[in-house]
Amino acid sequence: MWSRATSRETLRVRAALDDAAHALGSTLDAGQRAAADVLAAAGARVALGRRGRRGVYLHGPVGRGKTFLVDALLSALPPDGVLRVHAFEAARRLHAAVARESGNAGALPRALASLLDGTRVLFLDELHAHDPGDAMILSRLVREAVGRGIPLLATSNYPPDGLLPSPLHHHLVLPLVRSIAECCDVVEVAPGEDYRRRGHLADRSGWRAGAWVVPGSAAQVTALGLGTPDPGDRFVVRLPATALRTLAATGPGTPEGVVHLDFRELCEAPTSVGDVMDLVDRYGTLVVWRVPRLSATTADGAQRFANLVDVAWDRDVRLVVLATSPPDDVLDADVRDRDRIASRLAALPRV
Repeated sequence: MWSRATSRETLRVRAALDDAAHALGSTLDAGQRAAADVLAAAGARVALGRRGRRGVYLHGPVGRGKTFLVDALLSALPPDGVLRVHAFEAARRLHAAVARESGNAGALPRALASLLDGTRVLFLDELHAHDPGDAMILSRLVREAVGRGIPLLATSNYPPDGLLPSPLHHHLVLPLVRSIAECCDVVEVAPGEDYRRRGHLADRSGWRAGAWVVPGSAAQVTALGLGTPDPGDRFVVRLPATALRTLAATGPGTPEGVVHLDFRELCEAPTSVGDVMDLVDRYGTLVVWRVPRLSATTADGAQRFANLVDVAWDRDVRLVVLATSPPDDVLDADVRDRDRIASRLAALPRV
């Protein structure tokens, strides 16, 4: 009986994944179908309340539909108790919660409980533990989820043992690697077509409304209905780690909010990923002026621009980049996860 019910539910969820691809005018390719089969089985276990439920860790090249597949799976399940969070954001929330209780015993367990209480399924998107501190706190998060019997769904461009590859720090991520092996079926979405370059963006209305603008003139910005900042429009936005000078900022805290930023003031200043997350929380449109080839900037500046693209993509905000060259020419520096950044920028409309 249990087996028949599981089989029926697996087939239902698996069909929902095919339907999601058809809704985009596509079909799942061979690599995606193999991943969809494993996801459907996991989804059936969740839907039927099976105990000891294993999760799924999907990894593979950029643009292969990993996040799309998990989102389609979640859409086929009851929505209550689903925590969907970017790994950057999960680490940020936990670090912030611990910092608020600086010096108090038990701060991390309380932060973990606050994040996970009421959670039935945990989806960690873009699990890329490049920072040692993030690696350690995400490891605690996954172990806490395992201890609570919460199935983990995760996506990454890296296999578990490829996380935090630095020889100096890799040992810090080993507890996370072991936890993933304990609680997840690890599945590679095999190399194949980058679907973002075909324009298969699923629900990315904010990203679709953005633009990559060359040569990035004031007239082009005006034509986009965004106006041109005057010197008197300069405004200082106070972020968690810094005070950021902007070219102009209107409507903070609303979807209509727009902030104009100079590349050097944003990316060559000591801004953190947390600062960028706070910025996109406040403004629905980010306009970045005078973006040069990244080889002409510092290594930190180039990486901060890459982080901006990642965060804006994940939050689906409208990003307007005023650049001297097309994206592939601008991305001429060695930034971390360059292929993923290039894939996302390839999906940004051109002006």
